[in-house]
Amino acid sequence: MKKRNSRRSLAVIVFSRTLLFLFILAAALLGPGGLRAYALLQGEPPAASQELSTFDNLIRQFQESWQKGTSEDRKKLAETLIVEADKLPDSNPQKARGLLLASSVDVGSARSIALVRRVVALDEKNLGANDPHLAEDYGSLAVLASLTDVIEAEKLHGRAVAIVEAAKEMEPFYRVTILSSAAIFYRQQKEYKEAERVLRRALEFADGLTPAQKSLQLQLRASLADVLDEEGKKDEAEHLIAEPAPPSNNTQTNSDTMGAENDALRARQYKERGELKEAELFYRQAISAYEKVPASGFALSQSLNELADICHSEKRDVEAEELYRRALNVQEKSLPFILAMNARVLSYPFAIQNFLRDQGRLNEMELVYQHALAIQEQYLGPNDYSLGETFLMLAGIYREEGKSGTAVPLCQRAMEISERYFGKGDPHVIAILNEYVRNLEAVGRTQEASAMRARANRMGNREASPK
Repeated sequence: MKKRNSRRSLAVIVFSRTLLFLFILAAALLGPGGLRAYALLQGEPPAASQELSTFDNLIRQFQESWQKGTSEDRKKLAETLIVEADKLPDSNPQKARGLLLASSVDVGSARSIALVRRVVALDEKNLGANDPHLAEDYGSLAVLASLTDVIEAEKLHGRAVAIVEAAKEMEPFYRVTILSSAAIFYRQQKEYKEAERVLRRALEFADGLTPAQKSLQLQLRASLADVLDEEGKKDEAEHLIAEPAPPSNNTQTNSDTMGAENDALRARQYKERGELKEAELFYRQAISAYEKVPASGFALSQSLNELADICHSEKRDVEAEELYRRALNVQEKSLPFILAMNARVLSYPFAIQNFLRDQGRLNEMELVYQHALAIQEQYLGPNDYSLGETFLMLAGIYREEGKSGTAVPLCQRAMEISERYFGKGDPHVIAILNEYVRNLEAVGRTQEASAMRARANRMGNREASPK
């Protein structure tokens, strides 16, 4: 049992880190700090100046790389984009935009953080201290800084929130995304009063969202209900859960989407409270509604997995497995139609692998991870960090089955990918080193194992030492 919990914990840690990186990537492209970059990705008309013709062509290539290219393609384009942006004068707004786009590659790395800092410095100089665009920059940098410096992140979120609340003119979508990002941070720091205040302000601004954006209100209400629960305000939280979905426009597709999202959020709330009958009812309603909406594969697969978890917890394993496999099938069918950032989430088969582990079906877990590797290589390229994490988990499965000889080259491949992406000194590499050590010892390569253990210990000591 101890071994099982250890492997599940590793899966949760890896998945949590991946989701954090995806959130940052979304912030860089779609949310705080990236809204101008997103305009370029959506086909903003190029500038008329001949000076920017090469730059505009790079922007278009970068846009296409998110739909059709690999992470390696984007890295190469980002390098060229930085070179071309540096040729522009600081006063040219395209310079900051180009650097911001380049920062969306290898999000979370020291390089990407440095690029966002440059964007902040340029906009502070060119736009002034209270420009709404600066709030976007501060919000984006705050998300990145939260990985390494919580104190700086809190200051940056505070400055972003202050600008948003004081700005006379700013589109509601931008206000809501920046405030929502700050609320997530405050909640993570257990600053529940500030998280509640910011979420209530975000809900005020959400009244001005367009019908197509109204689903953000559901997310805000769910987040606020969670915070109220954590503050002990159960009655207020229950009232929010029970509220009907906000009104949508008159198209059937949007109405179905809103209803599905509202049901899914209510189901999650009931599930977290342990009220599984109510949760199951709303998940089934959400699934039925999502099935009517084109391109809702990600959300549909989430609800299927959540419902499967409930069935599994109640020992209804035949039904649970059917739901898990159905969710996996939906995810795979969704992959050709999504951005690469979502391909990472959809290619992680944690729901089905946890179910198979609980039943001791390790050989079937091998097949699931091998299939995930094939998907990741197809959509993300052969050196994306997602492959390194999947190689690591597959190596763990082989070791548990007594196949350490097969696991060793997977550990080596995971190490190569992760060192290239995160750097040789990054704490992320420690988990790979530890798995590598166990497999090397199992095949009798004790000298190599000892050297790697010493390296892992040195890195762990550096991480634990006071800053």
